Amino acid sequence: MLKETKIFMLLFAIFPVVDALNGFVLSAGINLPVGIAYRLVCVAFLVVQIAKKGFRKNVYTILSVALIFFGIISLFIQTIVLQNDASAMFYDVTNMIKFFLWILIPYYVYQRADQWKESSYEKIFLAISIFFTLGLLIPYALGIGNQTYEASDAGYKAFFFANNDTTIGFIVAATFTGWYLFKQTKQTKIWTRVLLALLYLGNLLGLLLLGTKTGIVYGVVLTVVLLIRFFFFQKRVGAVAKWGIGLTVATVLTVIVIQGRTFILETVSGLLQRLTYFYNLYNGDLVRFITSSRSAFLDSAFQSFTEGGNLMTQLFGVGFNQRVVTWGLGDLVEMDFFDVFFSLGILGFLATLALLLFFLIASFKKRSIYGMLCIILVCYGAFAGHVLFSALSSTLFGLACGGLFLQKESLCEK
Repeated sequence: MLKETKIFMLLFAIFPVVDALNGFVLSAGINLPVGIAYRLVCVAFLVVQIAKKGFRKNVYTILSVALIFFGIISLFIQTIVLQNDASAMFYDVTNMIKFFLWILIPYYVYQRADQWKESSYEKIFLAISIFFTLGLLIPYALGIGNQTYEASDAGYKAFFFANNDTTIGFIVAATFTGWYLFKQTKQTKIWTRVLLALLYLGNLLGLLLLGTKTGIVYGVVLTVVLLIRFFFFQKRVGAVAKWGIGLTVATVLTVIVIQGRTFILETVSGLLQRLTYFYNLYNGDLVRFITSSRSAFLDSAFQSFTEGGNLMTQLFGVGFNQRVVTWGLGDLVEMDFFDVFFSLGILGFLATLALLLFFLIASFKKRSIYGMLCIILVCYGAFAGHVLFSALSSTLFGLACGGLFLQKESLCEK
């Protein structure tokens, strides 16, 4: 493996550590842009290495370059048309750098697909899973960190900054770890399987601690699906081994439930209280309750976009700062497809949709763990947001898309 590939592995495997450190600094009231500096280094590394390798003439290159081109042009036009000052432009550039991560990461992997061993790429996701779990459980054990929801006892997120982003991180970590655990059932030593099982339990505990309804439901569904897949569709493992593993899993889960029943009941109770509070706050409006007010934000955003802009802003978007200053909604509606439409306009939306369709088609064709992660993240981003415009989630999405190029059949012409 080349030195630059090892740098890539290290650079992107440690991002949960950097995000936890960034959250710690922010919690301490220190104005130190740790996260921004780290992402700038990541983007600079990717741009330099991609430029050194050169571009192949195929559909994938055209789609990737077109989206980055529209992103840069949109920033330029928005700055002129909206008369943004330097601080507003910097804010928009910062958000676009996060957006570019999921475009640049898979292209870097694509350029060097022949240099990667799939086992090496898997180590990146395993490291990410470990760092997320330790980054949440260690502060929890020490009794430090922040609640998931401000002014509420529901949920715990340690020093990770954003609730939804952290939930996405643990969803990806649990999905990959669970898949890897059952994949390695007969290929690793017993102690390795035990450590993987403990890591998976740590992922599930992380989702429970975070206390988001999506994360808890996903953790339960994922575990049930993995167990069904293992006991009924795993042909490489004999019946005796399955019964032994089944009894072990049942015993462990029983002990966990008995020993941790107080903690589980308190966590679930806090979640139910929060859900009841918001249901009453929304006066029983189920659509607004299920979408966490995104439906109301979306109606208001569409009105601002269609009535408050002009042809140029509708074609190239209004960026992020303008929405914070004038729309009164913040910079995101928290539904990624709509946020792309508002931020990059019609042209940027079409360019984004084209590249996403490329990855989705590849995901359905490949039927790999990376394809599964891509589909999960696109669906999450469509309904809950925080995937394409979040540095943490954008990195994970980019790594998942990059994994599609490591399968035996290439997605593009060599």
